[in-house]
Amino acid sequence: MECEQLAAFYEEYALGVLEGEERAEMEAHLARGCERCTAGATEARRVVSNLALAAPEAQLPSGLRGKIMEPVRLSAAARAGAPPVNTAAKREVFPAWAWIAAAALALITGYAIRQMGNQNSQLAALQKQMKLAIAQNVALQNQLDESRMVASVMLSPDSTALKLMPKDKNMPMVHAYLHPHMGVAITADQMPAMPSARTLQLWFMPKQGAPMSVAIFHPDANGVIALVAPVKMPVAEIAALAVTEEPAGGSPQPTSAPAWMAAMN
Repeated sequence: MECEQLAAFYEEYALGVLEGEERAEMEAHLARGCERCTAGATEARRVVSNLALAAPEAQLPSGLRGKIMEPVRLSAAARAGAPPVNTAAKREVFPAWAWIAAAALALITGYAIRQMGNQNSQLAALQKQMKLAIAQNVALQNQLDESRMVASVMLSPDSTALKLMPKDKNMPMVHAYLHPHMGVAITADQMPAMPSARTLQLWFMPKQGAPMSVAIFHPDANGVIALVAPVKMPVAEIAALAVTEEPAGGSPQPTSAPAWMAAMN
């Protein structure tokens, strides 16, 4: 614990009622010579000791005390030439129950502060869990929306189905579904994991001109690819679809030979 946390336990420690992990933390902290907490614990001990010293002294029975003191008062009054004064009023003292109540209040206050700190910690943990749950829900919703779009392109009668064959025969096939308006859907499974510094990039290979980047993507944790990307050129001008492996963030033009490729009919 830090000094701010331990400060809530000074009075309990001084009263000798601090137990468990909090007491162990306090003793270990004081053993390390922390000036702030040492001063705080010392002040708490002083307050506790003053509570004991301020307790009322034992009083003689009022009748006996009056009988003993009455001759003394009469003698003193006679010598002073003044009439005797009745000074039987008792000295006012702070009752013992008030000190007990003050000590109990200090303990209750310390306990309440500690409970508040625990509740704040629990609230922060719940808020963190809520943020994580919201983020997971958004990710799942995005994944569901993407899956619906992929299914729509795949099932459309206006889509052209293509099989992108792998250059490495040990790699799985990539499927593409090209729709002139809805976009191109790419699907694959059992794909190997990729390092974070590398990415896959989909290209339209035009009949004339340079390749056009369509999308960059990674397989998910289960080795699945499912995405839809827009078609940014007339379908009639596309000669082939290709997938290359590129540095993270993609490249303006392919930097490696196609790892998957399919020619348009």
